[in-house]
Amino acid sequence: MKLPILASAALLALVTATAANQKSFLVQAGSLSWAPVTPPGAPPGLMQRVLHDNKDKQLVSAIVKFPKGYVEPRHYHTQCGHSIYVLKGRIETPNGVWTPGSFHYAAVKEAHGPLKALEESEILFYTDGPFDYHVETKP
Repeated sequence: MKLPILASAALLALVTATAANQKSFLVQAGSLSWAPVTPPGAPPGLMQRVLHDNKDKQLVSAIVKFPKGYVEPRHYHTQCGHSIYVLKGRIETPNGVWTPGSFHYAAVKEAHGPLKALEESEILFYTDGPFDYHVETKP
């Protein structure tokens, strides 16, 4: 069935408004599959469960799993800061060990890491802008 032009325009406006004004929702994280994620320059091994991917604003919320012994290199972001809340495990950083309940905010353009998983660890990860990833190179 073909919609009249006016009805098609109204439907398009409704869909666009709905996307711009996202609705609340609930996700059961345990029901989501783990998927590999490898930021450019980082070694493989990280897994994630994406909880929310706001493509319009380019914001992501995810649970990220570090296998025991995984080392994420020192890096920075030019487009986003991000929040990390440790859910389980222990992660060694240059400033001490993060344990469950530890919260860290990494600001835009501030290098952070390396991060080493002393045991299998999971973090809640949230970006506040478009995610980019740059490994810091030593001069």
